[in-house]
Amino acid sequence: MTPTTWHDQSSGSMRLGGTVRDRVVAVLRDRILSGALPRGRRLDLDELAREFGTSRTPVREAVLGLAQEGLTEVTPRSRATVVGLSPQDVRDNFTLMAVLSGLAAELAVERADDEELARVLELGRALDTAEGPELDRINYEFHRAVNRASHSRPLLTQLRMSSKLIPQSFLPEQAPHSRAEHRELVAALEARDAPRVREAMESHFRAAGDLFSSRHEAAAADVDTPA
Repeated sequence: MTPTTWHDQSSGSMRLGGTVRDRVVAVLRDRILSGALPRGRRLDLDELAREFGTSRTPVREAVLGLAQEGLTEVTPRSRATVVGLSPQDVRDNFTLMAVLSGLAAELAVERADDEELARVLELGRALDTAEGPELDRINYEFHRAVNRASHSRPLLTQLRMSSKLIPQSFLPEQAPHSRAEHRELVAALEARDAPRVREAMESHFRAAGDLFSSRHEAAAADVDTPA
């Protein structure tokens, strides 16, 4: 299934501004991290240039940039292949985000004032009925508000770095589970129950990690299966 936009945990990295190269990097990184572009997939630079409506040069620069991140491999003849992540890499990355986001939620409960927490709760409740692009936007704003309510600059820095390790999209089959998980988060935040909210946030990310790791396994199997 095709992923739709997920939340970025702190900085909005999937807001496709910047140069053409930056936009191509953001989209390709997300496709690789989500499993839409599986390990071993050949990248046709000319085809990608047509898709993005640009020349081959920014696409090649983007793929080379992703090679520096360990996500692609480029030969001297500009043959590009997805290196991607193993299913275990995916689970580990989501586990890291779970720990950081769980801590952010716990600190938010302890440090946010009533007005700040009320805004977080308003966003969280809105997720229960939002659909489509509105759901994507509110989801992003909710998690950003929780993280900022932690009032921890070092933690926000770590979240910004770690958010680049997970896809900024979610799978359609996540939606029903995600709504239930967000309802539990809202309840824990409203009660200012720090242990409960930390556990709820960690579970939220680990569940997403399980889904994406399964997607990577299935995508890798498709690549390995002879035509």
